[in-house]
Amino acid sequence: MTASAPSDLRFSGEVPERSDVVVVGGGMAGTATAFHLAAAGVKTLLLERHEIGGGTTSTAIGALSPPMRQPFDETVHFRGEEVARRIWELALRSVKGLGELLTSRGEAAATELDLSGGHVVTDAHTLHEVEQSCRCLEKAGLPVEWLSAERVRALARGRGFLGGYRIEGGGCIAPGPTARALARAAVDAGARVREGVDVTDVRRREGGMEVDTGAGVVRAEMVVYATHVDSRRFSSFLGDEIVPIRGQGMCAEPGAPVFRGSFATHWKLNVWRSDSAGRLVLGGWRHDAWDRSYWKMRPEVDPHLQENIQGWFESTFPDAAPLKVDRRWSGIFGWTADYLPLVGPLPGRTGELVIAGFSGGGLPFAFECGRVIESIVSGREAIPGSELLNPRRFT
Repeated sequence: MTASAPSDLRFSGEVPERSDVVVVGGGMAGTATAFHLAAAGVKTLLLERHEIGGGTTSTAIGALSPPMRQPFDETVHFRGEEVARRIWELALRSVKGLGELLTSRGEAAATELDLSGGHVVTDAHTLHEVEQSCRCLEKAGLPVEWLSAERVRALARGRGFLGGYRIEGGGCIAPGPTARALARAAVDAGARVREGVDVTDVRRREGGMEVDTGAGVVRAEMVVYATHVDSRRFSSFLGDEIVPIRGQGMCAEPGAPVFRGSFATHWKLNVWRSDSAGRLVLGGWRHDAWDRSYWKMRPEVDPHLQENIQGWFESTFPDAAPLKVDRRWSGIFGWTADYLPLVGPLPGRTGELVIAGFSGGGLPFAFECGRVIESIVSGREAIPGSELLNPRRFT
């Protein structure tokens, strides 16, 4: 489901014939990239074929916490503590920078910015794994705090939880409004943002790139693909390395309990938060649903999977049962083999860059990843941790 966004005249107008950089895609990653480029003085054009913040971004639940997809202890096991720490530090900088920008622009309320913490909670089946992850985070010097079963129950009012940990600086946002706030910031910094413009082809020509749109051809020095799984339209490499996974979401009427910050179970199988009106926003895809989620190209509400997610929540939070669900939706998220996004130049494609493949955890990464793209375009010193995201790691 794509949420309808209010029209904004700042996102309309003619498509210019030239730009230094064309950003294709108006979700969190694309708008963050356009903001950083424009703020650095780069002549930037962002093109979104539908509405800013209305695609994959709008189907996210809104957890704005550092990586929870692959637990930290597993990242340490496969990559080492130093690499794992750099990944988390990049995400922490990203959340902090995004929060500071939204607050400074008076957009905190409109985007439902809540940095009261990201929480990973555990039941009897995952207690050892969550404890191990928290110990590894503490050992690495990252800002987490272990929560007893009593504290988790006080925060979440659920049953069956045996503990968990809190991520300092984490929290949640409303994804679609946040992308639109970033687009407004980009326009104020000098970017041009256009909705309802589809990019149909990109060609390399002598001296730069030609970008075909329904509104004419744009000539640019560089093109940045920020279209998530749709990036496969422009590159077979992205089609091979980004796997589409279908997730499920729902929104329920206000009721008890009301959560502060974001909450997730181990491996982020279920994620939830409360919005500014006290409504529950809940989503996830269950570990037993790969056959209905893996390599799915189109959003589709899965009644059985929705029932599983809702049933889990109602049994865990009896105060909220029965949930009065007023909206259900599905979204397609692009996954990579190591759960990290592809951010940087496309291998063998001069002038073409990508920022996509966030593996269902793009919100805490997107803002800083946009800065990574800007540093590459501007030729500045590399952003710490950006070497881990270079698409060349899969060649």
